[in-house]
Amino acid sequence: VALMGCKGAPGTGEKQEEKVKEAWHMTDEPVQVQVGPAEEEAFRQAAHDGQLEQVKALFKSGVACDAIDPDGHTALMFAAFNGHSEIVIYLLDAGAEIDKRDSLDRTALLYGSTGPFPETVKILLDRGADPNKVDSDEHFSPLMHAAAEGHLEVVKVLIAHGADRSLKDVDGDDAASFAAQSGHMQVVEYLKQTQ
Repeated sequence: VALMGCKGAPGTGEKQEEKVKEAWHMTDEPVQVQVGPAEEEAFRQAAHDGQLEQVKALFKSGVACDAIDPDGHTALMFAAFNGHSEIVIYLLDAGAEIDKRDSLDRTALLYGSTGPFPETVKILLDRGADPNKVDSDEHFSPLMHAAAEGHLEVVKVLIAHGADRSLKDVDGDDAASFAAQSGHMQVVEYLKQTQ
């Protein structure tokens, strides 16, 4: 499952999900069901889609909070990528590893910084996410992603939490360069003014 093109959960996972939801509504106690790849996929899909009650039900059924797909993506990464702040909070409270990395060393904060989600980014940073972790592919930082996408409010949150504007990718470009190349002059000006 790719973060950009997330597919639906397999059919067996959907049936299992229904059983879990039914049992979960009958009791506040954890409901143990057989957990396998389909349930883990359904858990990540629910986080991706912003379905908090399904995330809760599947977690209570025994799905591991940091269960990964073949590319190392977790439910927290999917929730952050789509700005689902309530799910991010729930997963962190449930013990999700905040700076867990996928196969390209990307974290939930890096994924969250690609979208217009300053609240989600702030939650991750307030909970201890490292604003300067870069991926292993291009050495992109969360600030570079936010600047390239023109998300000024996300840039502001990252800077306020110690994001290093001097970090450079493998080509020697920094966040201001990314913003300028993408035509986001408000971001460029903000980065200059706050140096």
